[in-house]
Amino acid sequence: MSWIVEQTENTSAVNVNGDTITCTNDGYYGSPINVMYKDPANQNGQYFWQIEFRELQESGGASIGLTTEHDFKGGWGLRAMKYLGNLSDGSGLLVSAFGDQISQNDKIGILLQLTSEDLKMYIFHNEKSLGLAFHVQAPYPKPLFPVVSFNANGKVKIYRSQEIPTSLERSSLEFTGINGNWKIIDYPQHRECVGYQFEIANENENRFSLHARVINSLNCHLQYNPANNQWKTSAIMSTLMAGPSEEMHKESLISSFISGIYRVETQGQHQLVIQTNNGDQARLERFAVPPPSPVTQNIFN
Repeated sequence: MSWIVEQTENTSAVNVNGDTITCTNDGYYGSPINVMYKDPANQNGQYFWQIEFRELQESGGASIGLTTEHDFKGGWGLRAMKYLGNLSDGSGLLVSAFGDQISQNDKIGILLQLTSEDLKMYIFHNEKSLGLAFHVQAPYPKPLFPVVSFNANGKVKIYRSQEIPTSLERSSLEFTGINGNWKIIDYPQHRECVGYQFEIANENENRFSLHARVINSLNCHLQYNPANNQWKTSAIMSTLMAGPSEEMHKESLISSFISGIYRVETQGQHQLVIQTNNGDQARLERFAVPPPSPVTQNIFN
């Protein structure tokens, strides 16, 4: 088994040392540098590869996947079932936010299951299952080979593991405090806003990001002041698209609600009460975001 480097002007940027490759490009990465591992999945069965990113100059500076000899090409010409946080076919986005971007010291696992009926490709990021990423019905191409694409300098080791994971379902996200996904279940002043959802994420000790969507995406920061137990919202960034008047009215109410956040209190692990500086109060309930659906198209056709 060996690494095969794309045959372009970037070939010299890659150094191969057994199962380890180092990509060092002195210039700008105008397109990815692709390297294929010649370990074929050519028969029905299970194949599990582990890819360790021992060095990576930039978070999000690499992607991994599976390709064929015919579709292994340089730069954006590569066709592959790829994971880079998103799912891609090598050049186009297929599923956004499937996982996190790949960073230095990350370990990515690819589990490939081949049968006469279908192909299944599962992704594991730092031992955590992200679930089924690609599910393609037969006929599909064989053999398939692991491929790594560099958009930044890095060092990668790959190996085939015989310890096949047994837990394949996507790992549930666990949140504490106000972090997580919430939906309004009670808002006496504006009952038409019940059901709208918010995503809150901690950025540092007392600063949080908040995301909501009606017609537009609404994004802002929440700052907590422990001295007076009060919250303050930054200016809201919006995508500024127009929509039906009724929905735009609801968006105005949601935007006003977010802008006026004054107090935030958790009640147990699953409920949140938000008060605004004009006296409004809404109760929210934690909910689990359904996992993203796998790609079912045969991207090699």
